Amino acid sequence: MLELEALLLGLEPMTAAVIGVGALVLVPVVSALDSATGHNISDSARGAAKTGLMWSFEAFDKAQSTFAEANESFKDLVAEAKAERSTSKNGTVESTPREVTIG
Repeated sequence: MLELEALLLGLEPMTAAVIGVGALVLVPVVSALDSATGHNISDSARGAAKTGLMWSFEAFDKAQSTFAEANESFKDLVAEAKAERSTSKNGTVESTPREVTIG
């Protein structure tokens, strides 16, 4: 059990939660398959658990990249809205004052 704790301590909380939920989902499925086939649970469960973990990691990576892309799109949208707001405030683009030399 110590090895599992050491593995989970280095992960983000969301990843650890996904692993936990995946394990909870797999336990009844593996138990049902074990009783139906009559095989030893350690032989068949290892492959199923590994596959479940791989799916969990892939799902987490995809969700993380999707949220990152959505966050970037939202920031771009906010920046565009701020730019349009500053141009439509006076009907002109706000500019910094310039020094003009006459003479």
